[in-house]
Amino acid sequence: MPKFHVWYPIGFFLALLLLGGWILDDYGISWDESIQRRHGRVSIDYAAEKLGFTDHKALEPKWDLEDYQWANYGMVYQITANLLEQSLGYEDDPYHYYQLRHWLNFGLFWLACLYFYRTLRLRFPDQAWYPLLGTLALVLSPRIFANAFYNPKDHILLVFYLISVFTLLRFLQYRTWRNLVFHALATGLALNTRLPALIVPMTTALILGWELLRERKARTRNFFWLATYLPLSIAFMIPFFPYLWEDTLSRLIAAFTEMSAFDWDSYVYLFGDRLSALDLPAYYIPAWILITTPIIYLLFIFTGLYATLRDMIINLRSFRFWQSEQQLLDFAQLGLSVGPILVVILLGSTLYNGWRHLHFVYPGFVYLLLVGFEWAEKKWALRKEKQKIQSPGGIQTWARTRVPAVVLGAGLCITAVTMVIYHPHQYVYFNLAIQGKPLMVRFDMDYWGVGFREAFLELAEQIPDGEVRSIKCEVWPCNDNYNALPPAAKAKLRLEGAWHKADYLATNFIWGNTRFMVRDREEHFARPVVEIKPGGHLTVGIYQLKE
Repeated sequence: MPKFHVWYPIGFFLALLLLGGWILDDYGISWDESIQRRHGRVSIDYAAEKLGFTDHKALEPKWDLEDYQWANYGMVYQITANLLEQSLGYEDDPYHYYQLRHWLNFGLFWLACLYFYRTLRLRFPDQAWYPLLGTLALVLSPRIFANAFYNPKDHILLVFYLISVFTLLRFLQYRTWRNLVFHALATGLALNTRLPALIVPMTTALILGWELLRERKARTRNFFWLATYLPLSIAFMIPFFPYLWEDTLSRLIAAFTEMSAFDWDSYVYLFGDRLSALDLPAYYIPAWILITTPIIYLLFIFTGLYATLRDMIINLRSFRFWQSEQQLLDFAQLGLSVGPILVVILLGSTLYNGWRHLHFVYPGFVYLLLVGFEWAEKKWALRKEKQKIQSPGGIQTWARTRVPAVVLGAGLCITAVTMVIYHPHQYVYFNLAIQGKPLMVRFDMDYWGVGFREAFLELAEQIPDGEVRSIKCEVWPCNDNYNALPPAAKAKLRLEGAWHKADYLATNFIWGNTRFMVRDREEHFARPVVEIKPGGHLTVGIYQLKE
């Protein structure tokens, strides 16, 4: 590879930030954004009351956090977003307060990428290009990249989970009290987002506990570290979790219990099967990961899994899980990536559409991708060296001697081109393993309704200046995307609640019957006005209701 310069990562992260700002307004509003906005406001009202801010303007109608359905969730992101919105005066301006949230979302993802780069530097200190390649692979992951703009729940967990993983690996490599405190802070913030972040303190406790039992010299040290880390993590979680300010212990136990037993009595689609979210097959999450991750990435991820498991099995012969610092980091990352998936499968957890609930494990798989890439490079170099000894004088080109680099580079380039083609709908990306019948009748597609924004903008362009058309929205995100339109486009459209009064129907086909009606072009679906088809696959449509 060419010589690595210090300014390469600086240029990369600057370019990523500029790219995000340039395309940020292309992404629509997801189903949960308005809901999460309300969660944050309810928490702020509760906190203001408890802290005695009598001049605070409470949410009307008033919601009481004590009886609020979502009180058991940490609100670090939601509170921050609402405070920013209020300080900037955007409370009554949907276009700007959703745009602000998309900036915050992407800014946090950018920060997570920076920490991921630092994580890879811990693991590959002597291979300067590897951390940058791994970070690029994370960015060039279609579904992960798109969700970074509008997902206010699952990707906030991804951000703080990734940061807490970095602080864990740094602590394991450099055992200092300072690093332990930073890890506890990162753990507290991660726990403030979603319950699955529990895997971080569990992994930390298991590794320190294993060392405590295995190594006599580590017993006193590890005992005091555990005794400090776990309470400190809880202490860092509470400030942005207002519901826990009173009766902390019992409410904390109730929060973990209720969130782990959450039910969503609806249906999801996979391979054409309509599945109950309460009774999903064990292959549900693995299947979604396999069909939505670029195939070349999967090749190196499985190689990394093989290399890591192989080392672990060899070490078990001497009753160890790792023999070196690098193997310890790989072992921890393996557990942090595969562990949550196994827990979800074993517990039969309720999951929403796709695998967005577990997007937070994906950076760990990219980490293993780099482990697999390193292993493949070493094996290939050894093979070429043997061939050179056996057949001296043969012509050796860079491409022939660095085949793994060529393969990974091709995968990154192909994925980048695909993301440009799909833009801004990378959230419905499937790899080449999925072929055949229309995807809309086989899988959940734009279940969050993000594509309504582009559909409305295209419709507004078709309407002459000074005229207004009425639209019937089939699902709630359609309303939010309308409310957040730029003023010029919004002036040409009007929402209508009654079917018989509306000019058009806007839908993202989440109801089973509409999937097949549009496929067969029945009734009003035979009169399309706008159809969004990223990669040629229909996701959102606007149809004329009156003949």
